[in-house]
Amino acid sequence: MSDPSSGCAPYRTAVTEAEAEALIRGICFKTGPPRLLGVEIEWLVHELRDPRLPVSRERLEAAYAALREVPLRSALTVEPGGQLELSSPPAASLTKCLTTVSADLDAVRAVLRRDGLGLAGLGHDPWQVPRRFLRQPRYDAMEAALDRTGAAGRYMMCTSASVQVCVDAGQEEPGPLGHVRRWWMAHLLGAVLVAVFANSPLSAGRPTGWLSTRQLRWAQIGAGRAGAPALDADPR
Repeated sequence: MSDPSSGCAPYRTAVTEAEAEALIRGICFKTGPPRLLGVEIEWLVHELRDPRLPVSRERLEAAYAALREVPLRSALTVEPGGQLELSSPPAASLTKCLTTVSADLDAVRAVLRRDGLGLAGLGHDPWQVPRRFLRQPRYDAMEAALDRTGAAGRYMMCTSASVQVCVDAGQEEPGPLGHVRRWWMAHLLGAVLVAVFANSPLSAGRPTGWLSTRQLRWAQIGAGRAGAPALDADPR
């Protein structure tokens, strides 16, 4: 907590539930004609000589230091297990979004290739066990919370990757472009998209019985945290 006499606002480590709800209503469900879209793409980083070998922390740190010197349009971030993520800027068309991200991916791959590393577009690492690369309070808290229901949370955090499509919420009023209809449609299409893009049948080198082991991890985390929302109420 800061000194009140300093004139600075006090620093708080938590927000109330009402404050969080207000933020979600005002930011995540800001309504208007849907115009922009974007994408966040996560990748597993593997050794090119043998993807079954774990990539050491030192090699990942050196690779990411080199990548931060590369001019990219997309934001480059790192996931808890060392996965690489590119988040595109908002785009007015699908073509513009794909063009931007494809160019950034080419640049990233070229830098990693010089270090003997490559990107794997899989939903779940077929060989590696969970290993934390990032040590940050938010991920420490997430790991502790998810550990209450088993190891699936660590697998999700450290050995999985995904494509996350970002779209505007939509208009306030009912209709095809209304935010309620678009929210329902996105979740109804979820099972279809999981099936279409399922590409991760292995964990620790063995079949899991699922074509999407990433989805298995979410199911193991539990419907209370990772299940689909009820579609009979205001999304907010």
